[in-house]
Amino acid sequence: MLLTLRIIHILAAGVLVGSVIFNYFLLRPALRLIPPAHAVVVAQRVGNLFTYTGWTTLGLLFLSGLLRLGDPSIILKLDFYTSGYGRSLGMMIIFWLLTVVSSTIMTFTLRPKLMKKLSVSSNPTLADVEKRRADQMYASTWMDRLQLANVITATLALVAGASIAFGGLF
Repeated sequence: MLLTLRIIHILAAGVLVGSVIFNYFLLRPALRLIPPAHAVVVAQRVGNLFTYTGWTTLGLLFLSGLLRLGDPSIILKLDFYTSGYGRSLGMMIIFWLLTVVSSTIMTFTLRPKLMKKLSVSSNPTLADVEKRRADQMYASTWMDRLQLANVITATLALVAGASIAFGGLF
């Protein structure tokens, strides 16, 4: 059972880190090279896939990590963090939590702003169109920042987790 959980945990971590790296370093720059109307369609389609993939991997990491601990209350004891193993596990948990927070902001706050469309039946004014555009530019800027944060936090969680096999980072 522990071996299966370990394999699931490692695969989920690899998929998460690979996805955020692909998204930030390959997809994001490529979208800037195509016309905005096409970029929106591609970003919506790929964004849906990344949203489901990201949340699935974060959930799998949580469940497999929790089940691998055996006794989850061990992470609440301060003396656990006196060893390299405990400190590395603590860092992995903190970076996972930061990834979850930034993903939550992107999924439930910024993404809806980027996907918002003005209905034709509401007869939008030029001011409405300009406000939506400004909101989308603001959301896009923050989305880029949080995607970079996810690259950093997911990679650091992966490094901290991998170091546990060698007794921890420090």
